[in-house]
Amino acid sequence: MTALIGKKFEDSVLIMADKRITYRGTEKFSDDEKKIIVLNPKVIFAFAGVKNVIDLPLEELKTLARKTNSLEEIEAHAKKLFLASLNVFKTLHPEQDYATVYILAGFAANGIPRVTYFSSDDDFQTGNLLEFFYKTFPNTEMEILRNYLIKEVDSNKKNIKYYIRKFSSAIRRINNLKVGKNAYAIYLSKNGLLEIEINEHGKFNMVPISIHSSVN
Repeated sequence: MTALIGKKFEDSVLIMADKRITYRGTEKFSDDEKKIIVLNPKVIFAFAGVKNVIDLPLEELKTLARKTNSLEEIEAHAKKLFLASLNVFKTLHPEQDYATVYILAGFAANGIPRVTYFSSDDDFQTGNLLEFFYKTFPNTEMEILRNYLIKEVDSNKKNIKYYIRKFSSAIRRINNLKVGKNAYAIYLSKNGLLEIEINEHGKFNMVPISIHSSVN
């Protein structure tokens, strides 16, 4: 499943998740899923929960994001897309759990970074603004993650590498086979995008991402 952690800064956003994905109805998993996705140079997307709900509309959302940098427009369209996808999933799999969340992060029309959280609890219709956030599926691991982040993370720090180390350490502390030890993160700032890969020992690499947009 997923452990998802992030923080909004004065002029940037960092989001991190583990890389494990489990295959529904089996005990199989893989550790190569990037749960944070760059939609365009100014907007990133992250998810946790049922991948089937996310996958169906994601390409259409990417197409829209290549045509506009408006975070507001992308948020509004995403609500419609993921509501439709959720309804399809409920129809096809009426007995299955559908708990899913997604996050859209980027720069609002006023140039200030914004992070908004949407949940299947209300069919993705209400956006909740976030500052410092975390989510786990299964929910049984939320207390472990919360306690570590509250006790061990100084949210007044400014250094991004500090948060990479702390967030990845928090993920590795989760002792559940559905949450992996390797993590992946995206750092979005007005200076561009950084992709961060973190291994099971906490070693990480930061690489600039070059994304070309049809919108100026």
